[in-house]
Amino acid sequence: MGKEGMSQGGSGQNGVEENMAAWLLGVNNLKIQPFHLPPLGPRDVRVQMKAVGICGSDVHFFKTLKLAHYVVKSQW
Repeated sequence: MGKEGMSQGGSGQNGVEENMAAWLLGVNNLKIQPFHLPPLGPRDVRVQMKAVGICGSDVHFFKTLKLAHYVVKSQW
């Protein structure tokens, strides 16, 4: 993997592009592992991230695997 998180040259094994991703596998179990990127469609773009942040709710979910003390019944 390149230092920017993507395979050097833009493709991994067998010409498949991959990126590093944080996989939450369980309570307090986060691993950084490769993720195979799907091919781009004719109207798709790929955006390169330069920086990301972590919200307090992300930390809560990491520690408990719960998003809130209630169930969301509708998205609206």
